[in-house]
Amino acid sequence: MQQQSTRQAQSSASGNELIDAHCHLDMFDDIPTVINDARMGGVRAIITAGGSRSSSTSAARIADGISVFAVIGVDPESAQKDGDFIDEMGQLVDQNRNIIGIGEVGLDYKVGAQKELQKKVFERQIAVAQQLDVPIVVHSRGAIDDVIDIVKEHGVSRAMFHFFEGDEKQAEDMADMGNLISIPAQESGRRKRIIGNIRISSIAAETDSPVVGDSPIDVIKAVEWIAQVKGIDFAQCASAITENVKKLFGLWDYDEWMGP
Repeated sequence: MQQQSTRQAQSSASGNELIDAHCHLDMFDDIPTVINDARMGGVRAIITAGGSRSSSTSAARIADGISVFAVIGVDPESAQKDGDFIDEMGQLVDQNRNIIGIGEVGLDYKVGAQKELQKKVFERQIAVAQQLDVPIVVHSRGAIDDVIDIVKEHGVSRAMFHFFEGDEKQAEDMADMGNLISIPAQESGRRKRIIGNIRISSIAAETDSPVVGDSPIDVIKAVEWIAQVKGIDFAQCASAITENVKKLFGLWDYDEWMGP
């Protein structure tokens, strides 16, 4: 039954324009095939994320401004070794129009870096993003309360909360500030409550592949699930979510990726 549902979703997706709002293309062995398979399935744009100097450099190199866009940043795990990379980000974004945000950045209290160092690195990157007038992609694990406090303190209203770990009230608070809550293709009761509680205009869909999902094409499953929870058809859901991501990341000028 699940295989049949997925096939139906892929058939529906082929007539729509989907975006995988968060994955890590640099971690795949055959990147061109992954991108092509996604496009053939209806996933016409992919946002690939960095998290260190090396992965951000790779993401920027992969981004072509047609099917793939990049966000670059220093994640909590790389906060100690790559903190100096933050000083280079502004120039990289200025030089490469295919870099559309700063990410993934945030706090992760399940990795080794000290909490205070993580907070400092996170806040520095928020400042860079605000100076560049680009959104951030937020990572949070075991740290959502502190992440939200920092976001509120700095008035962040252009963020996508990747693989959101908070509850429905926290999701609503962040959405009310103008931020997007990104839903992976991994169902849970908490995520179902979040989807049901916030407006469709505050939702993005992602795969976090290959870390969690197998491939960017799995974003179809996420959109199908969101549509089911919201009680709307797949095409309506796909269109709304695509517009949300385009608006947040300023992709209105990149209409060429909408072609066949």
